[in-house]
Amino acid sequence: MDVQDPNTAETAERAIERHLGAVVARDLEAYRATVHPDVTVITPSGDMLSGADEVVGFHREWFAGGDWTYTVDHRRSTATEATATAVVDVTYVGGPGAEPSRFRMGLTFTRVGGAWLLIHDQCTVLRSE
Repeated sequence: MDVQDPNTAETAERAIERHLGAVVARDLEAYRATVHPDVTVITPSGDMLSGADEVVGFHREWFAGGDWTYTVDHRRSTATEATATAVVDVTYVGGPGAEPSRFRMGLTFTRVGGAWLLIHDQCTVLRSE
Protein backbone atom coordinates (compact mmCIF):
# COMPACT_ATOMS: atom_id res chain seq x y z
CA MET A 1 0.00 0.00 0.00
CA ASP A 2 1.59 3.26 -1.06
CA VAL A 3 -0.99 5.52 -2.69
CA GLN A 4 0.30 9.07 -2.65
CA ASP A 5 -1.78 12.21 -2.99
CA PRO A 6 -0.21 14.44 -5.68
CA ASN A 7 -0.93 17.51 -3.48
CA THR A 8 1.03 16.22 -0.50
CA ALA A 9 3.99 13.98 0.21
CA GLU A 10 2.09 11.95 2.80
CA THR A 11 1.07 8.46 1.74
CA ALA A 12 -1.91 6.62 3.16
CA GLU A 13 0.53 4.32 4.95
CA ARG A 14 2.22 7.28 6.63
CA ALA A 15 -1.16 8.74 7.67
CA ILE A 16 -2.09 5.43 9.32
CA GLU A 17 1.25 5.35 11.14
CA ARG A 18 0.76 8.94 12.27
CA HIS A 19 -2.71 8.10 13.61
CA LEU A 20 -1.54 5.02 15.53
CA GLY A 21 1.54 6.89 16.78
CA ALA A 22 -0.70 9.60 18.23
CA VAL A 23 -2.56 6.96 20.25
CA VAL A 24 0.63 5.33 21.52
CA ALA A 25 2.02 8.77 22.46
CA ARG A 26 -1.32 9.93 23.95
CA ASP A 27 -1.04 13.05 21.80
CA LEU A 28 -4.61 14.37 21.60
CA GLU A 29 -3.91 17.19 19.13
CA ALA A 30 -2.03 14.86 16.77
CA TYR A 31 -4.87 12.35 17.10
CA ARG A 32 -7.53 15.01 16.40
CA ALA A 33 -5.69 15.98 13.20
CA THR A 34 -6.20 12.44 11.84
CA VAL A 35 -9.98 12.19 12.46
CA HIS A 36 -12.76 12.92 9.95
CA PRO A 37 -15.63 15.11 11.27
CA ASP A 38 -18.11 12.25 10.64
CA VAL A 39 -15.99 9.44 12.12
CA THR A 40 -17.55 6.36 13.74
CA VAL A 41 -15.69 4.28 16.33
CA ILE A 42 -16.83 0.93 17.70
CA THR A 43 -14.94 0.25 20.94
CA PRO A 44 -13.82 -3.22 22.08
CA SER A 45 -16.82 -3.26 24.46
CA GLY A 46 -19.20 -2.64 21.52
CA ASP A 47 -20.05 0.99 22.30
CA MET A 48 -20.46 3.26 19.28
CA LEU A 49 -19.00 6.76 19.20
CA SER A 50 -20.14 9.16 16.46
CA GLY A 51 -18.52 12.32 15.17
CA ALA A 52 -15.16 13.88 15.87
CA ASP A 53 -16.29 15.71 19.02
CA GLU A 54 -17.48 12.52 20.74
CA VAL A 55 -14.52 10.44 19.55
CA VAL A 56 -11.92 13.05 20.55
CA GLY A 57 -13.69 13.54 23.91
CA PHE A 58 -13.47 9.79 24.58
CA HIS A 59 -9.77 9.81 23.72
CA ARG A 60 -9.16 12.89 25.88
CA GLU A 61 -10.38 10.95 28.94
CA TRP A 62 -8.62 7.74 27.93
CA PHE A 63 -5.29 9.43 27.22
CA ALA A 64 -5.37 11.16 30.63
CA GLY A 65 -6.16 8.03 32.65
CA GLY A 66 -3.79 5.49 34.13
CA ASP A 67 -0.42 4.09 33.20
CA TRP A 68 -1.52 1.98 30.24
CA THR A 69 0.48 0.74 27.27
CA TYR A 70 -0.73 0.09 23.74
CA THR A 71 1.28 -1.84 21.16
CA VAL A 72 0.32 -2.50 17.56
CA ASP A 73 1.12 -5.40 15.23
CA HIS A 74 0.26 -4.64 11.59
CA ARG A 75 -1.57 -7.45 9.79
CA ARG A 76 -2.75 -5.98 6.47
CA SER A 77 -3.09 -2.66 4.65
CA THR A 78 -4.67 -1.69 1.35
CA ALA A 79 -5.32 1.59 -0.43
CA THR A 80 -7.08 3.05 -3.44
CA GLU A 81 -7.09 6.62 -4.66
CA ALA A 82 -9.77 7.59 -2.12
CA THR A 83 -9.70 5.04 0.72
CA ALA A 84 -7.16 3.20 2.81
CA THR A 85 -7.66 0.40 5.29
CA ALA A 86 -5.48 -1.19 7.90
CA VAL A 87 -6.02 -4.22 10.10
CA VAL A 88 -3.89 -4.31 13.22
CA ASP A 89 -3.72 -6.42 16.35
CA VAL A 90 -3.48 -4.36 19.52
CA THR A 91 -2.19 -5.43 22.91
CA TYR A 92 -3.46 -3.15 25.65
CA VAL A 93 -2.17 -3.32 29.23
CA GLY A 94 -4.16 -1.16 31.65
CA GLY A 95 -1.25 -0.61 34.05
CA PRO A 96 1.75 -2.27 35.68
CA GLY A 97 0.97 -5.90 36.50
CA ALA A 98 -2.39 -5.84 34.67
CA GLU A 99 -3.37 -8.69 32.38
CA PRO A 100 -2.95 -7.75 28.72
CA SER A 101 -6.05 -7.63 26.56
CA ARG A 102 -5.89 -8.13 22.82
CA PHE A 103 -8.16 -6.89 20.11
CA ARG A 104 -8.16 -6.63 16.33
CA MET A 105 -8.84 -3.21 14.91
CA GLY A 106 -9.98 -2.32 11.39
CA LEU A 107 -9.28 1.27 10.40
CA THR A 108 -10.72 2.97 7.32
CA PHE A 109 -9.35 6.29 6.11
CA THR A 110 -10.73 8.52 3.39
CA ARG A 111 -8.83 11.13 1.46
CA VAL A 112 -10.18 14.65 1.87
CA GLY A 113 -8.27 17.15 -0.22
CA GLY A 114 -4.63 16.40 0.59
CA ALA A 115 -5.27 14.65 3.91
CA TRP A 116 -6.09 11.07 4.90
CA LEU A 117 -8.65 11.06 7.73
CA LEU A 118 -10.04 8.24 9.86
CA ILE A 119 -13.69 7.66 8.95
CA HIS A 120 -14.29 4.30 10.69
CA ASP A 121 -12.59 2.35 13.50
CA GLN A 122 -13.95 -1.08 14.44
CA CYS A 123 -12.48 -3.05 17.36
CA THR A 124 -13.09 -6.73 18.06
CA VAL A 125 -11.84 -8.48 21.20
CA LEU A 126 -9.81 -11.55 20.30
CA ARG A 127 -10.75 -14.87 21.84
CA SER A 128 -8.09 -16.54 23.93
CA GLU A 129 -6.17 -19.15 22.01
